[in-house]
Amino acid sequence: MKICAVVPVSPYEPESLITKSIENLKELNYKGHKFEVYYVIDRAKDDNRNLGSKLPTNFKIIQRNNSRGGRAGAINEFLNVINDADYVAIFDVDSRPSKNFIVECIKAFNKNESAVLSSGCRFVTNKNNILTKIISLEYGFFCDLYRLYHWSDGFLQFNGLIGVMQASFLKEERLNETSSCEDLDLTQRIYLAHHVAILAKTMVGEQAPTTVKDLYNQRVRWLRGAVEGYRKFLFPMIKAPIPFSRKLFWFASLTFPFFAFLLSPLLIFGIGRISKVSDSPIEFFEILFGLFAYLWFITLCGIIAIIRYITSSKTEWKSITRSSE
Repeated sequence: MKICAVVPVSPYEPESLITKSIENLKELNYKGHKFEVYYVIDRAKDDNRNLGSKLPTNFKIIQRNNSRGGRAGAINEFLNVINDADYVAIFDVDSRPSKNFIVECIKAFNKNESAVLSSGCRFVTNKNNILTKIISLEYGFFCDLYRLYHWSDGFLQFNGLIGVMQASFLKEERLNETSSCEDLDLTQRIYLAHHVAILAKTMVGEQAPTTVKDLYNQRVRWLRGAVEGYRKFLFPMIKAPIPFSRKLFWFASLTFPFFAFLLSPLLIFGIGRISKVSDSPIEFFEILFGLFAYLWFITLCGIIAIIRYITSSKTEWKSITRSSE
């Protein structure tokens, strides 16, 4: 069995972050299967990153002289290179999968013949300020939803498609390079093709936005993707001969963020989790009130995403500030 991993790298990513990615992926357990990792690097004009000497023999570089299609274009370019892979693992340069990530994702496939995408819960690796701690609590909430959706045969959406996919399906479908959120676009096509995404017993870490500006740009783009999903897939989803639970959870997943403020009264039930990420009583209340504001902020991002879609305003991917970890 052959597993090929792809890591798209934008021109803005520092060499130190790529080096940390290499160190992390070197530690993955793949149980004797053939394993290759491809870094698809979009070259900046002043790019002086020299990675060749740092790569193990099973790690390779695909150099792009453009950024066509962004992340989706980079993955599609990678798909043109691999020919004999059984599975494709997709990571971002800040992804920090557990050592058992590949093994557990493939094990999950063996339990569901309809599955073409498998992944695990997310956690935040840079909980170094109030905002990232708030986002880490959000990730914990989404992990609960993942488990609920998995148990109820619902609609599972893994951000960024970070996970393991059946190579044959991905090579046939490809990623939509014009979509605001290529991950959501492909996930919806997965379910309409009578396949599913499944939750594996593993985890993967990633960096959360550290500034409100970065968070705003990220969430407006994500919610623009949800609006596009309604426009493109609403009637196909309604008509599709798939279980009602999947349709219901698809609708809930796309709709919920636009009404996130309605969850404000439920924050009282999150006191235990808030206390675990708080370093002091003062920080506890900062996070509690920050969460309240955060729910309204996400709703505002949804409104702006709708307005931009209606007015045909562009919502482009923008780089976020990252640490070197």
